[in-house]
Amino acid sequence: MTYKIVPITSEYRAIVDSHIAKNWAGPFVISRGTLHDTRTQQGFVAVFSDEVVGYIVYNVADGGCEIIAIESLHPRQGIGATLIDAIMHTAKKEGCSRIWLVTTNDNTPAMRFYQRYGFVLKAVRLNAMKENRLLKPQIPLVGIDDVPIAHEFEFEMFV
Repeated sequence: MTYKIVPITSEYRAIVDSHIAKNWAGPFVISRGTLHDTRTQQGFVAVFSDEVVGYIVYNVADGGCEIIAIESLHPRQGIGATLIDAIMHTAKKEGCSRIWLVTTNDNTPAMRFYQRYGFVLKAVRLNAMKENRLLKPQIPLVGIDDVPIAHEFEFEMFV
């Protein structure tokens, strides 16, 4: 599959927002107790034959680049890695020292992907989802493979 990576523009914003609403109970995403409105964040989309096949939304702050949301609509096709490559380039250009992200304990496919890419586990926040649900009650209690969603796992990579 040959696709191009382009910034999220008004042409793609509604598509990305729709996917985040459906797959992330968006538009808000929480990491480390911070509520992020994905509709206002920068990002990139992967496009194949005029169809969005993946996206990544990020925030640059305090010398780091946080990946707020990433999704490949066709897993194991290299889309996620290419989107992170785009963030790596952006982070270097912005003078960031690290890229980081948070996922939940049920998301073992993502954890495997991040570690294969080169991210390392920095922190585990036990029972963080209890506090996160106070900010975003629509976070499900159960996730992938019927695993209770309870904890946050933070991964990072230095650039």
